[in-house]
Amino acid sequence: MHRHEMAEILFDLKKELEDNQALDSHERQTMEALAEEIEIKLDDPQADLNGDQYLLTKLKEAAEEFEANHPKFTNIVGRVSTLLSNMGI
Repeated sequence: MHRHEMAEILFDLKKELEDNQALDSHERQTMEALAEEIEIKLDDPQADLNGDQYLLTKLKEAAEEFEANHPKFTNIVGRVSTLLSNMGI
């Protein structure tokens, strides 16, 4: 996965977390944890972003949870999932 693309998605996710007041505490915690995991991966130059099945699973779970009530979050999570899928993960 291209770090630049993932960094852009992380920026969008953080922006949406700042702007969206409609999230309940569980939803906010889930998305903040996801953003933190992505950020940790990006900060580690040794991290293999191309083979991260765990991150893909977390993204799919988040997408399912937010799909109906939070379309912007679903879009962001979907972008990450698409990047991972395009890499064959």
